[in-house]
Amino acid sequence: MKLYSVDEAERTLPLVKRIVRDIIRNAGEHENRLLQRKKLPLTPPAGSSAEEKAFKLEEEMETYEHEVLRCQRELERMGIELKDYRIGLLDFYSRYDGRIVYLCWKSDEGDTLTYWHDLQAGFRGRQRITPANRHRFQGMAPGEKYCEIA
Repeated sequence: MKLYSVDEAERTLPLVKRIVRDIIRNAGEHENRLLQRKKLPLTPPAGSSAEEKAFKLEEEMETYEHEVLRCQRELERMGIELKDYRIGLLDFYSRYDGRIVYLCWKSDEGDTLTYWHDLQAGFRGRQRITPANRHRFQGMAPGEKYCEIA
């Protein structure tokens, strides 16, 4: 896995924000189609306009779902975990005082990272990144190619 310092993670945010914007948009479109599909009979009569509409909605849902997954894989290749596609919540791995932690970012939090949490703590366990602790979040060491989580 890749480890990020706060500065390194923030440098990726312009690209990450575009990817997350696409994820949120496609997830929303998928949800809209799903709600429309639920208004139709589960098995519409063969040859009916309801069957045609259901088929079209199902194709569109599949397209939007594949696009969300494609974007998620793009984040994963960058070493970033998507936690919630509806709100654009994601985590970057980092090293803090010798242990692996997450730098946490949500799509409405702007161009800086302001929170972090332990791997098991989750969103509710978020703590502030402050000027006093910011430098303690380390990325990959020189020559380090990857980091394993024990």
